[in-house]
Amino acid sequence: MKLNRFPLVIFGAAVTLVLAGCNLPVTPATSPLPPSPTSVNPTAVSNAPTPQLPSPTPTEKATPISPTPTLSSPIIQHLAAGQAIDITYIHIVDINTGWGIGGSDKTFTNIFRTQDGGATWRDITPPQPPPPPGVNLVAIGDFLDASTGWVAYGGQDYPPLLYVYVWYTHDGGTTWQFSAIDSSVSPEDFSPMFIDFADDQHGWLMFYLGAGMMHQYAAIFATRDGGATWTDILDPYSDGGIQSFAKTGMVFVDSQTGWLARDGHGVDPIPHIFRTSDGGGTWERIDLPAQAGEPDFIDQWACGTYSPNAFSAQSVVVAMKCLRIDDFKTEKDYVYSTTNGGSTWQVYLLPDTYLMGEGLLFLNPETGLALGRKIFRTDNGGQTWAVVGEVFWDGQFSYLDISHGWAVARNPDTGEIALVRKSSADGPWQMLHPVVGP
Repeated sequence: MKLNRFPLVIFGAAVTLVLAGCNLPVTPATSPLPPSPTSVNPTAVSNAPTPQLPSPTPTEKATPISPTPTLSSPIIQHLAAGQAIDITYIHIVDINTGWGIGGSDKTFTNIFRTQDGGATWRDITPPQPPPPPGVNLVAIGDFLDASTGWVAYGGQDYPPLLYVYVWYTHDGGTTWQFSAIDSSVSPEDFSPMFIDFADDQHGWLMFYLGAGMMHQYAAIFATRDGGATWTDILDPYSDGGIQSFAKTGMVFVDSQTGWLARDGHGVDPIPHIFRTSDGGGTWERIDLPAQAGEPDFIDQWACGTYSPNAFSAQSVVVAMKCLRIDDFKTEKDYVYSTTNGGSTWQVYLLPDTYLMGEGLLFLNPETGLALGRKIFRTDNGGQTWAVVGEVFWDGQFSYLDISHGWAVARNPDTGEIALVRKSSADGPWQMLHPVVGP
């Protein structure tokens, strides 16, 4: 199962959480913390010889890549053992092991790995050069299992950095290799938006290139060798039909098939999703059908698609968020699912809640969660829902199964954040206090 990667838009100022101010409904953990992870050798990096770029298929073009730059000092420093940290993105792979992105002092550049369920974290940040003065450096990542992960570093400021470094590891961050993507495809902006790998060889990076006139310009780079080399397969000069409106989620299920959600904010009245069958070079728009019994729905609501959860080349579940046009505050949400690649769709009304973070998270085609201030569960593909919890914060969630979940909880008013977890489907969220382990 592949679910959409959370668009890593950093949550803003990260400060020490005050429970009274954030109003987090959490309870203290009652069991002692597991032992700290065993120390490992210092993180190492190797710059493997750059292989030849694969020949482009008829649907893509090879982009000349400048020689990979040589890394130089200084580099992003590892945080000291015992230091409290902010985890701003979490991806759990088993009951004990997970990856995190975060840092301290309002930074979001360090990469961490936990082996005790999120209490202590080893700083495994690759030797990434820091940005020039005044540039906000942000890391986004995708993590396949306990050993394999990819991290892309990019700036969120103008002008773009000359290179976006993409780091990859196959030993849990003990060693890293890197490649560098030349940002010259766009002189104005070149910020990583989404990163997604279908397996250990095939991955995609979407970059934000700027916006204007109902467009959100994007480029997609792809790798077929695990991140050692990247090819520009789609940009505004080759279009691909996706350049209009905000992109809200991208997920690939194999080397050829991917899904892309976006929101037309009512300017495009027909809600839709895109599907690629050639590895991201071209995208087919699939318009979503209207809801039964609501013939005037399109005239009254502005809708967009979010949170694609893909299970195969034919099976995907996606959320549709709609705002009433006369006030753009009243919200109504739906779940759309298909088992035949989008030829036909099942449509169900989501519970009376607004969606946050991933919004819609399905663990399989039948079992899923609607993640709002109330958290709902379905066991029949979205036909019926039951309340399994209520929170008072926004969150970025990572679930192993219906009972075991982690979240980066955020107070939207103050920017305060906390790391929380739960160990039963309808149990409370418990506060974690993440620190750097030895």
